[in-house]
Amino acid sequence: MADFPRTMKPASQTVPHVPGGLVSIGRTGKVQLRSEVSAGRVWQEFWPVLSAGSADVQALITFVEKSYNLGETFDLVHYLLPGSGKTPNGAGGGTPLVDGASQAGSTLNTKGWTINITGVVKAGDCIKIAGLNQLFRVTADANSGGTGLAAVSINPPILAGASPADSAAITRTGCKLRAFVLEYSPLPAAGPDEYIAGFSVTFREAV
Repeated sequence: MADFPRTMKPASQTVPHVPGGLVSIGRTGKVQLRSEVSAGRVWQEFWPVLSAGSADVQALITFVEKSYNLGETFDLVHYLLPGSGKTPNGAGGGTPLVDGASQAGSTLNTKGWTINITGVVKAGDCIKIAGLNQLFRVTADANSGGTGLAAVSINPPILAGASPADSAAITRTGCKLRAFVLEYSPLPAAGPDEYIAGFSVTFREAV
């Protein structure tokens, strides 16, 4: 599977967001909230003015066009996420693994960390679990104990039937999202100087 080309970096991008919960507002104003355990982050990236004559620019545009047309998935880092395009804030250490099979929900039991580390992972850090396409974000700081165990709070939750294997490897740096092109902007008129302005892509995570 190809990686999304990152030779031409975006000028800005939104932070990936997950689908929201269900909201019902009655006539009296009473609000009922219910969680909707669904996955698939969405975000947008916006490029600066691009030279139409650049080979890197044309490679970017062609990749986006082909992926959108054929419904292809690809991997890419997100520059704003700790543990993906940014350095994780947690201390890490050791060789973290999943501790136990058939795990589901918002807490992942892990093992193999360096012992007695405060903040072995920090809220906001990203992790990937071998065997699962989805990228998970840590929702609370966690410490490793005297035997290298740590209970890590994550979002979105792991769904029943999609549990990682016992001792599956956990990656906490350079984590990539698996995604597809949900939509991209038409290329505006380049003008006499052959520059492209306003190119943007909407991505959705494929899980």
